[in-house]
Amino acid sequence: MMEYDWLKCDIKDLIKAGCNKKIKKINEKDINSDIIPVNVSIKNIQNTKRKFNINLKFEFNQKDPLIEWRVILKNDYNISPKDNKEITEELDIDGNRSKDLDFEIDTPMGGYINDELIATLKIDSDDNINSFEKRFTVRLSPVIIIAKCTISKELDIAIDLSNHGEKDKEERKTKNSYAENEVMAVMSPYEIKGYFFIETMHVDRIEVLSKDIRGFKGLVKGDIGISEIEKYLTPKPAVTGLEMGTLVEIVEGPFKGERAKITAIDAAKEEVTVQLIESMVPIPVTVKAEAIRNLDKT
Repeated sequence: MMEYDWLKCDIKDLIKAGCNKKIKKINEKDINSDIIPVNVSIKNIQNTKRKFNINLKFEFNQKDPLIEWRVILKNDYNISPKDNKEITEELDIDGNRSKDLDFEIDTPMGGYINDELIATLKIDSDDNINSFEKRFTVRLSPVIIIAKCTISKELDIAIDLSNHGEKDKEERKTKNSYAENEVMAVMSPYEIKGYFFIETMHVDRIEVLSKDIRGFKGLVKGDIGISEIEKYLTPKPAVTGLEMGTLVEIVEGPFKGERAKITAIDAAKEEVTVQLIESMVPIPVTVKAEAIRNLDKT
């Protein structure tokens, strides 16, 4: 945070945000995954009322020059490379009083990955005593959202959604050479039932693509950070959670459906040796850890 006797500014040099997000000044307790704070507070350190001039200039680095961003600085502005407004407004502050700058940037709904708005914020007192300038970039990035679906069909539905996205991309490419698959990635961790994760630039397009997919039950509101799913990105060893004497069911191979107890575990090979419970002769059987289901935890 930049802090002076007359100004506090908490704007990062680079702000990454998804499409159709609000980037605004807001009380910290109200911040959620849809809102990134842009905090600016000005204090008149003189005894008499003074005027402060607020100026915002913009540069763009984006694929489609017609796509608009929305900026609110007391008034409401739509800006784009084709309609690049320099915003100038005034702020009157009584002596020894502070005011928070009403400042909001809304990212565009139809932007592309790595599209950028580069803003230069300048604040000057009318008497030329105080002056401040801050340059920062808002870069559009994908978001990760959660889909609800039929239990045990998570991976199938995730693949169907990705295929729908690929077909949609090919159809849109006839009119828009920039078109990409709206489903940038999907992940369906084995441990999570009834949900899977989607990486996308445009949440509204996912809602459209999923309409005709059987078993797709909608999206969880909001998005999540990569840190919340990192634990699922590194596969756990198949023997994780298995112990000697654990009751299991064999789910693959010639003994499929048989219940057994674990008598040995080879972590290096990710294999287990089991003894069939209902077998007349206690013959040990060695199988891959993936070929059994832990019954003690169901």
